[in-house]
Amino acid sequence: MPPLPRLRFAHVVGIFSTLVPLSFAGFSAAAPPYVDRSITMPRHDWAFDVGLGIGIDARTPSRTGPGFNLEMGVGITEHVELGFRTGLRLGDDARFTGADSYGRLYDRETFGTGTGSLANPEVRVRGALMRGGPVELALEGRATLPAPDSRWIGFEVGLPLAFHAGHSVRIDTGAYVPVVFYDPTLVGFHVPLNVWFQVTPKVFLGPITGLRFTHQADFDRTDFSLGFGLGVALSRTIDLKTMFLVPRVNDRDGARDFGLGVGLQFRIE
Repeated sequence: MPPLPRLRFAHVVGIFSTLVPLSFAGFSAAAPPYVDRSITMPRHDWAFDVGLGIGIDARTPSRTGPGFNLEMGVGITEHVELGFRTGLRLGDDARFTGADSYGRLYDRETFGTGTGSLANPEVRVRGALMRGGPVELALEGRATLPAPDSRWIGFEVGLPLAFHAGHSVRIDTGAYVPVVFYDPTLVGFHVPLNVWFQVTPKVFLGPITGLRFTHQADFDRTDFSLGFGLGVALSRTIDLKTMFLVPRVNDRDGARDFGLGVGLQFRIE
C-alpha cells in the first residue's frame, strides 16, 4: 500500500478558504441561533457529526497528519441525550498528533482514546438538571471502550453548564473528572470554557480555552488551551463548524503543537 500523502499548512488553508465562503450561500429555512440551543437535544432529534482534524507538531522533525471524528447523538427525552463517537487517524503522524481530536467540534472532552488508527469508542449519556432558562445544568457520564489494537478503558463524570445572555452570548463550561485505567491509572480534572457570540442569525464565533490537570503516579501536569471557533448555520438542520486550537499554550514546546478542524453537523428533527 503506498504511503499516505502528508498534508501541509497550505492544504489546510485551502480547505478553509473553500468551505467558509460556500457557507454563506444557499441558505434554506433559518436554524435556531446557536446561542439559544439547549444543553440537551430535543426529544427524538438525531445529530450526526463528521469532522476533519489536522494535527500539527511544529517541532523538529515536524509532523502533520489528518484524522476524522465520527459521532452521533439522539434526544431520548427532553432531558436525556445519548451519544457515541470514535475517530480515524490516517498515518503515523496523525496518530502522534491525535489529529481526530481537532475534528471534535466543539466538544473537547477527549480522554482515553488510545494511540491506534481507530480511536477508542466513547459512549455518553447526559441528563439535564436545569433546562430551558438562562442557566442550564446537566449531569453527564462517559466511558471509553478498547478498540481492537488497544486494551485500556476509561470513565468520566461531569457537570456541563451553559449560560445564555439574551440571544447574543452563550458560555459553555463545566467540570469533568476522567479516570483512565492505564498502568498506572490516570486521573484528570477538566474545566473547558467556550464563549460564543451570535453575530448574525446564522453565524456564531468566539474564543475557546480551558484548564486540564493530569495526575498519573508521580507525574502531575497543568495545561491551558487556547483557540477560536467559527460556525455557520447552512440550513435549519446543517451546521458548518471550524476551529483552531493550541491544547497547551503554557510552555514553549506545547505551543508548537496545534491543530485545525472543520466539520458538518446534520440533524434530523
